[in-house]
Parts: sequence; C-alpha cells; structure tokens
Amino acid sequence: MLSVQLSAQVLTVGQHIPLCSDSIWAYKLPYVAVTDSGRNCVWDFSDLLTDSAETIDILYFTSAMTDTTRIGLHREHANYYYRCSGDTLWQTGYETAHARVQYSSPLLSCRFPLAFSDSAFGIFNGTGQYCHILPLSIEGSSFIHADAVGRLILPDMAIDTVLRVYSKIQYQEGTYRHASVQEERRQWYARNCRYPLFETVHIQTIKNTDTVTFASSYYFPQEVEPQPMQERIVPDTVIDAMDSLITDVSYLPNPVYTNLKVSYLLVRPAQVYISIHYNGGISTYQTPIRNEEEGPHSVSVNMGGMPIGTYVVYIHADDTIVSGNIIKL
Repeated sequence: MLSVQLSAQVLTVGQHIPLCSDSIWAYKLPYVAVTDSGRNCVWDFSDLLTDSAETIDILYFTSAMTDTTRIGLHREHANYYYRCSGDTLWQTGYETAHARVQYSSPLLSCRFPLAFSDSAFGIFNGTGQYCHILPLSIEGSSFIHADAVGRLILPDMAIDTVLRVYSKIQYQEGTYRHASVQEERRQWYARNCRYPLFETVHIQTIKNTDTVTFASSYYFPQEVEPQPMQERIVPDTVIDAMDSLITDVSYLPNPVYTNLKVSYLLVRPAQVYISIHYNGGISTYQTPIRNEEEGPHSVSVNMGGMPIGTYVVYIHADDTIVSGNIIKL
C-alpha cells in the first residue's frame, strides 16, 4: 500500500473549482456512517469491496458557451448547473427526469478558501416544474463546514493529511409535492486532487407521513501525487498542545430558556469566535472574531427569541474547534 504524506489541505478556487470537459468515475458502494470530527481522525476504508460495485460516470460541461464561469455537471441521470462568482461556487438549478428547477436565489455550494474549521451558510429559493406541467417551488438553506482533518486509508493507498468537508442542505418543495428534504454529504479531499477521493450521501425525503431515504458512498479512484516524506506542518507534539488550546468548557444552563453562558479557558493567546447552529446545521448566531489572551473567558448569548430545539455551540480558537450540544426550551 502506498503511503502519501501531505500538508494540511485547503480548498481554493484555483485548485478545486470543477473544470469543464473533465470526466471522472466512481464506485457506488453501501453507505458508510461516519460522524467523527476534529483533528487526528483516522478513516479506514481499506476493506471497500469494489469487484462487484456499480460504477458511475461524472461529466462536467460548459452550460453557457459564452460564459466559462457557468459549469454543468451530469451525474446519475441528472444535470446540475453551477456558477462561479468571486470566492463562491453557486448552484443555479438542476433537472432530472421528473423535475426542472431554476434558483432565483442560488444555493451556496462552497466558499473559498476553505480550511479546517471554516464554515459558510446560505439561503436559497427557486421555481420550476414537476413532470413538465405541475408548478414547483423550493426554498431552503445550505451549510458547509470543514469539520475534520485526518488520515484516509483506501484500498490502494493511505494519505496524510486529508480535509473532510461536511455539507447539509434542507429545503421544502411546495405548490404540488409539499415535501421536506434533508441532504447530508461528507467529502474527503487530498492535496493536488481537484475532486474528493471519497464521499458519503444521505438524503431523507418526507412527504405527508411517508419517509424515503437514499444513502450511498462513492469511492473516486484518482491519481494522488506522492510527496517526499517530510516533517508535518504541525508536529505531533504541537497537535497535542493545540488539542488542549481550549479547556474547561461549559455551557450553562443546559437546557436553557433565555441566556446561555459559554465559558472556556485558553492555554495561550488566540483569535476566537463562537457560533451557534440549530439542528446541527442552520447558523443562528456568531460573535465577531476577537484576539483573546491566555486565561478564562465567557460569552453570554441571549437565546430567548430562538426556536425550541437542539443546538450545537462551536468555539473556534485559531484552527482549533470544540463543540457541545445544548437544548433550548
């Protein structure tokens, strides 16, 4: 098995925007449930069985001959349309055998550069047709978070260090179908690879009282350029210190009715901000980035106007992130 040593990954416009006329393929495999996040993760997919797996072709094309910023993607009997604008890749619509939708406010697909602990949030809406005659409206939100860095082990190689990007899309289909859809996608990126090496997709559609779930994994065999063995940008001893950069964390009270107090201790000075996300994805609160000194700190958040439910609180300090779940009553 080839072992590849890479520096920490960052997604950029130049390296990770899809290119028109590119074509790649993937093995379609059973869904692998992976929820760990943070630093020093190990994802061992060395036992993937590909001999009898279905293969799918993924084709990129120019969706507007006079505009190279517009990109089309054909995948599994559907076309998806994108536009690159500045530092952001937007999805502008899609079409399948049964539906065609164009977004008036596009769906945020990715924002660059995207490094570990970075996140982005967007609202989208659009209209279209179902079965070519029935009106269809869509509105929802998208959330992207580079939530993990670690070692990826595939059947033919092991790669250090890989960036894992988590995305969550939630939307409502109205006018005719009246369906609620939630899509969660996790993608593993290696340096010098424009496209992910591995991906998991979990889509749940709820219409009336019926729930339909689609879940699958995809392994993209790609050529990873071996790098000379070199000292990591962050040695193991420093990683251990970084992991303990934020200590003594508390979220009180929990459950909370109105004011939540987030407390923590920094073991050294760092740039810090706090974000709160509803139901694991929708961003509802974020503090400005502050330069904070070593020692104890606390932030009070008024959650009185937020909906009842489960929230995730993220404390970001430099490139370290810790999180905790709270319940809002």
